[in-house]
Amino acid sequence: MKSTSAPAREWQTIEGSHVLDRALRYDPAASRRLRLRVVPASRGSWHWESLFLVLMVRTVLLGYLGLGTLHAQTIRPDDLTVLMAADAVHKGSLKTSDMGPGKMGWVESWDSSGSLSWTGKITAPGSYALFAILQGSGRGCSVEVTISSKPLTASCLNTDWERVKLGTVELSAPVQSFTFRSVGTSPVVKVFSLEIVKPEVQVELADRAARSAAPTDWMVQAKYGVFVHWTSQSKPEHGSPLPYCQAVRNFDVHKFADVLDEMGAGYLVFTTSHAEFYFPGPNKVIDEILPGRTCSRDLVGDLAQALSKHGIKLELYFHPGHDDVEWWRRTHFDDDKNKYFDLWCRVIGQMGQQYGPSIAGYWLDDATFTYYPFNPPWAKMTAAAKQGNPDRLITYNSWMLPKVSDFYEVFAGENDFSEEMINGFGFLPVGGTGKFTGGPQSGLQGQITTIINGDWGHFKLNTPISPPKYSSDTMIAKLRDAISRKNVPTFDVEIYQDGRISPETLALFKEIRHAIKPIKGE
Repeated sequence: MKSTSAPAREWQTIEGSHVLDRALRYDPAASRRLRLRVVPASRGSWHWESLFLVLMVRTVLLGYLGLGTLHAQTIRPDDLTVLMAADAVHKGSLKTSDMGPGKMGWVESWDSSGSLSWTGKITAPGSYALFAILQGSGRGCSVEVTISSKPLTASCLNTDWERVKLGTVELSAPVQSFTFRSVGTSPVVKVFSLEIVKPEVQVELADRAARSAAPTDWMVQAKYGVFVHWTSQSKPEHGSPLPYCQAVRNFDVHKFADVLDEMGAGYLVFTTSHAEFYFPGPNKVIDEILPGRTCSRDLVGDLAQALSKHGIKLELYFHPGHDDVEWWRRTHFDDDKNKYFDLWCRVIGQMGQQYGPSIAGYWLDDATFTYYPFNPPWAKMTAAAKQGNPDRLITYNSWMLPKVSDFYEVFAGENDFSEEMINGFGFLPVGGTGKFTGGPQSGLQGQITTIINGDWGHFKLNTPISPPKYSSDTMIAKLRDAISRKNVPTFDVEIYQDGRISPETLALFKEIRHAIKPIKGE
């Protein structure tokens, strides 16, 4: 089995000939459970417990052959269940992408010998729909999932990431095996996950999400926004950086708001945590988790007030902080996922309550690789993110993979300012609503989050901000195309630690504003 980078799985897979040996060596109770007990129930039938024991023996034997797992993941009857490809038993030459700490990647290097196997525990028998998140290879690509000897097959002709429906199957036995293979003449390129959900539950989840969704009109009317990664790692143009909280104290929000107004920004996305987990203001929940990571000056509150004078809305960017070893240890991500997501909701909820309507949205990073693999409580998380403002827009970053759930409004769109991103890969038509009409992001508000300078932030000592990547003519033409589709670009610009952007960047956006948002009398 190919090991994965993310530790402390909610359930583990045990491959090959060591399954029985490990089970008997480390779990005497497992040894006792292997002794089959047939309990009479009625003439011509077995007691349910006996059937469960028979299937458990079958599961262990499948594990012995490298076809299943000793520990089964519960298939949730009231929610969608994710089975990660990286967590499966692997056969063949498959490889798992290493996404770094706190993340789980996809499985690649497919050929006809490769397979993924999982075991699921069924607590509510019934009909379940199965989906796979994968990247196909075009003509001849086909995949198959076998559920306890019943095959479901689907084509994978799209060379972009997509959510493929495999079909619907009746799951009645208390323990079920799931085996995924690439069976076409052209092998699948990458596989991220298998999803299992009751069709009626899928409809109910979508309905619940739709009822709590906030309107995106203000974002569309803004035409474009600006994003800055101003963090504890931001550097000045010259010399040594200040300690983070001193830089927070020195940040001139009024001057910065004036510059954003000159740029024509309809909203600002401001970073509140990144590679190092520091928050630019007070937050009592963060203080409980790890003291010393907040600041006495409330930069977020001051910035919101300064921006409001120009009619500019404020969104907050939030990073889980998996690159910060001490912070990550305190979040309990590696040892207790339920506790981790509870703390996450408390941190985000505290921010929302603290700032109320002053915060128009959240841009929540690493949703696909850090949250999604562990079956997070999406409805609960989004409810926490909307505390203090039910109309707050939520963006979960799925990168270029399909949307992670129904419980958010805006596609993150982290990518280049390309024609494909502008037209939503064909799903954001001219004259449309701005919502994807189909495809992996179906129903979400279009957004393109793209870099204008050389990096997301200014993180190099004694260097100038990189020049803009695009000319004003190119930017204006692309923006007009996006606006015609109600697709909203969010432009990330480099910013020095003292809050300045480069003169070249400012000049570019002044030209853009003049063309896209002309002020009367100009």
